[in-house]
This record gives sequence, C-alpha cells and structure tokens, in this order.
Amino acid sequence: MPAGNDLLIVGVDDDPKSLVLLKRIVESGGFTFQGVSSGKDLLKLLKTKRPRIILMDIMMPDMNGFETALNVRTYFPDLACAIIFVTARQGEEDLRGGVAAGGNDFVLKPINREKLMSRIEKWIGRAHTIKTAV
Repeated sequence: MPAGNDLLIVGVDDDPKSLVLLKRIVESGGFTFQGVSSGKDLLKLLKTKRPRIILMDIMMPDMNGFETALNVRTYFPDLACAIIFVTARQGEEDLRGGVAAGGNDFVLKPINREKLMSRIEKWIGRAHTIKTAV
C-alpha cells in the first residue's frame, strides 16, 4: 500500500523526546507527522487539519489522553481517524477506558517501530470504515 504525504499522523505527548521518536518512526514510513504537546493543542489543530491517525499518550497533565479522545469524538464527530493510545499503561481498566473514550487501538511503550508501523498501516487501510464512538 503506497504511503503519501497527504496522510497526516498527529502525535500527542507532553514528553518532547517521545514526540521526536514518533516523528522519526512515522516519517520513516513515508507519512507526514505533526506533534503537539497537549490535548488542548490537539483540539486547536483539529480545527484546521484532518489527520488519518492520532497517536496519543494517556498520562498528560491538564487533560489526559482519555479525556482528549472523548473531546475529539464529541467535538469532531465527522473526523474519520483512528486514535491509537501510545502508553506504558496496559491494565484492563486502561483498555476499557481507552475504548470507552473512543480509542481504536493501543501500542505499548517503549515503542517498537515494527509494531507501531503495523498498527498505523492497519488503520490507514481501514480509514473508510472507522466509526466514531459517541
């Protein structure tokens, strides 16, 4: 499947090092990447950009990843994009919380390039069938 620069992937993480790593991995796969450091910054960005995938950390100050995902699904109901939580948290409670917030998938930290790229390609291929959970 050909990757193209029209496929924007947004990373949301309050840790600049994580954003640099995500950028490196995503761009090595031929996709365009834009990083933001908070849920509020993501919501501002979504007013002008339409990413195909959002890679979101869960543990962030002010608005955590679950709250951010819920806001994305609530305020941008027509946005057909997958939300993939990129997190060290892997408890059953976290998985349920992620799904309830409108998330589509999880990738565990430390980030494995092959796993992340396989998830990205899976969701890029399903973009037309992504349902928003509201």
